[in-house]
Amino acid sequence: MSDAGLVAGATRPTTTFNAYVLKAVEMLARDRAGLGYDLNSYFTRNLSYGPDHQGAIRANHPALTMCVAAVTEVMIEALNIYCEIEHDNTPFQKLPVVSWQRGSMKDIRAHIFQYDGANCNGTAHALQRFGIGQQLPFSSLVAGDFVTMNRTTGNGHTAVFLGYIGADYGDLPQHSSAVKGFKYFSAQGKKVGGGFGFRWAFFSPTCPAEVPGKPRDCNIILSSNQSLLNTGCMLHPASWNVHPPSDMRDGSIAHDPRVERDAGMVMELKPSDLKKYDGITTDDE
Repeated sequence: MSDAGLVAGATRPTTTFNAYVLKAVEMLARDRAGLGYDLNSYFTRNLSYGPDHQGAIRANHPALTMCVAAVTEVMIEALNIYCEIEHDNTPFQKLPVVSWQRGSMKDIRAHIFQYDGANCNGTAHALQRFGIGQQLPFSSLVAGDFVTMNRTTGNGHTAVFLGYIGADYGDLPQHSSAVKGFKYFSAQGKKVGGGFGFRWAFFSPTCPAEVPGKPRDCNIILSSNQSLLNTGCMLHPASWNVHPPSDMRDGSIAHDPRVERDAGMVMELKPSDLKKYDGITTDDE
């Protein structure tokens, strides 16, 4: 699948990874919630990547983390849970651990973390680029999908989508005109308890009164433009068609001057300034 299109009117794939993403959310909410948020920190601990790579994906300031790293941790732990349950190591062979460790144009980390030059809109965009996910319209989302959002205030966030909600915080079973936002799981928060946790996000201009135990995230931009609201799913590993984005149909990366054609390698990109992901949601201010 190329980097382009397949969003508006896209058909939802039948083989998604949502069940394991939700198992990872459950585990992280139970065992690693509220350990602190810091924009310059990633991963609550050193992460294993299958049984052969114990602690191979390194944390820099455990147990602090930030939202992009948090969603990455969800995906990696979902793959570990899948391996443990299904006794299937193929995901770790299809997408080697080095792709999560390095930051070149051919490594998924550079795209998920939106390194300079990757021109990636968010998690779903990165997954589609590497053949392990698909971008989908917001109206097609189900629990265990991913959403990278922007706010009218200029900052943003990335999270695991957990369901649609109305203006009264109530859960809605499917998308309709009654949808005013969504529940999500990620890392955020500047107060005590920041880190992995849940939020109730509302699209601008809806921002209902605070409800105890349901911290809000208001001012989210609702848009069909995937650069403003990037949404989609991770595919089940049986459906992965892993490829580096150098073979995207538009050829934009293949013609990038950073590609060292003689060596067949790609230089490390510079990590982006992710200051818009400051972790501050409405009830953290």
